Amino acid sequence: MTDQPIASTPTRPQMSKELAAFYRPEVVLSHDCAPEGGADWDPIAPVLKGIPRSLEPDYRVDPGDMTKPDCFASIQQAINQAISDAKSKGLSKRLYIEIAPGTYNELVYVPSLEVNGRKVPITLYARDTDARKTVISVAIDQGLTADAYTMRFGSAFLNTEPSIRAMFEEVSARGDFDIGTTNSCVMRVRNDGFEALNLTIENSYNEDRLTPDIADRTDVARNHQGQWAHGQHQAVAVLIDAADRVLFDNVRLLGDQDTLYFKTNEPRRTVKSYFRNCYIEGDVDFIFGNSTAFFDHCEIRSKGARTSDTYVAAPSTNIHIPYGIVFWDCDFTHDDSEATLGGRFYLGRQWFERVRATPYGSSPVPGYSCTLGELSHYEEPTGTIALKTLEAVGKVAVLHSRIGRHINRFAPWTDWNGGEFDQGGTYHPAPWAPRFRPVQYGIADFNRHLADWLKQQGLAYDEQNAPLPFIAEYGNETTDR
Repeated sequence: MTDQPIASTPTRPQMSKELAAFYRPEVVLSHDCAPEGGADWDPIAPVLKGIPRSLEPDYRVDPGDMTKPDCFASIQQAINQAISDAKSKGLSKRLYIEIAPGTYNELVYVPSLEVNGRKVPITLYARDTDARKTVISVAIDQGLTADAYTMRFGSAFLNTEPSIRAMFEEVSARGDFDIGTTNSCVMRVRNDGFEALNLTIENSYNEDRLTPDIADRTDVARNHQGQWAHGQHQAVAVLIDAADRVLFDNVRLLGDQDTLYFKTNEPRRTVKSYFRNCYIEGDVDFIFGNSTAFFDHCEIRSKGARTSDTYVAAPSTNIHIPYGIVFWDCDFTHDDSEATLGGRFYLGRQWFERVRATPYGSSPVPGYSCTLGELSHYEEPTGTIALKTLEAVGKVAVLHSRIGRHINRFAPWTDWNGGEFDQGGTYHPAPWAPRFRPVQYGIADFNRHLADWLKQQGLAYDEQNAPLPFIAEYGNETTDR
């Protein structure tokens, strides 16, 4: 087995050493402005500086030993008490919740918390440093109706603190509609400065729901695990829901499609999360979102048992945000399934978030047009695209990492709803689709593809204002493993 350096090509661009220096963790994860809400709420800065962490529990979760003070049977109960105490007693320090080894089949919602104008962060940590021994696991997917969600999970939120209850009711209020991708998460974090340590968080949904988009198809079948290869099967393990300065350390995130989701509510203003010494697995777009996420010494495992079309990252970073997803000194591995042997998996594709009509490509639809609008909408043959959708270009950088044989070595990045590259790097176009966008490695590609269209819409993007690439690598090696 040998490790080989990667040469720069049009379909696999490598950045310069000078540009790579801008992706160091202390640069990417620096504060965009002066920290607010007190000096001790940010968990990332001490870790980057090597400052030892002291863990002293304020609350404990241990269903097997309820004799200890401030001990609870569930994680959500402990979070509820911590938030209630902080508000009633005026607590403004970080709150620590220790979790005993075991499996917890519950949703975990962590709301934002401020007391007297100060951010109050929460740390969830397992007592045992072996993350495999403390597991939070629920099977929940986007196709579940809100009514069914309420029936399954409502009792856990009956008497919770109002900010927690409000998070539950946002989902429950959807009634007989599907809960959607955003709400299909096992853990939902809105708490600035939140930490998770030594845990496994699993969405155990098995992709066995017969979704409407495949109900009448004869060309799809279940595999030996009862899973559908096609259909809408988003099932999120963790959602970082506009929380800033979030740290996951020694955490295992398990799922298939859409395992880890991070987002900001203001596309031109990012929030940042840091994943250190973590293990993340999945198959389709399993690390995705529009905010900034840094992965340091993590294992990123692609699974091929369900589908041969796998993508690690699906960023929708705004064009004005310098950093999207950054992998630093990571190992890209696979599950040894038969599909991995073909070497056709992808490092990622740029999520064209909420697109309905595309300004890209040449449409065969008579009279097709796509113009800038307040909303993204399509009713053949005309459509509109919102500015935030247009600007969701998606950014990924992979540096100093080891990339396994399952990833396409000639073209590890591909289109959104477009063609594909074969194992030798040859591009095979697909029929035009209204949500198509070609892979774009930088702002020059963006401007080249849309030059005339941008002028027609009265838009212009100065390439000097976006010097960093959308997609690039530096210092990686391909392996035979």
